[in-house]
Amino acid sequence: MMMWFRYGNELNSFGGLFLLIFIIVAIIIGIFIYLIVKLVQSSGNSTQSVNNNSLNILSERLAKGEITPEEYTNLKNILENKK
Repeated sequence: MMMWFRYGNELNSFGGLFLLIFIIVAIIIGIFIYLIVKLVQSSGNSTQSVNNNSLNILSERLAKGEITPEEYTNLKNILENKK
């Protein structure tokens, strides 16, 4: 009986160690995937933000009369093709 109890404890502690390692690795992989997703999302948003800001500045310049409607159309087409 004593031998069986001792064998059971060793098996449980060994299995517990693997479970702990598995959980830690799963958490690390999850964090890695989360960071990659956030990086991809932020890079896409910054491009759109820059293009929207550029179009806003271009519209303001047209409203102030700094550029002609033809220049506005040409510059707007250039900015939209960069997307």
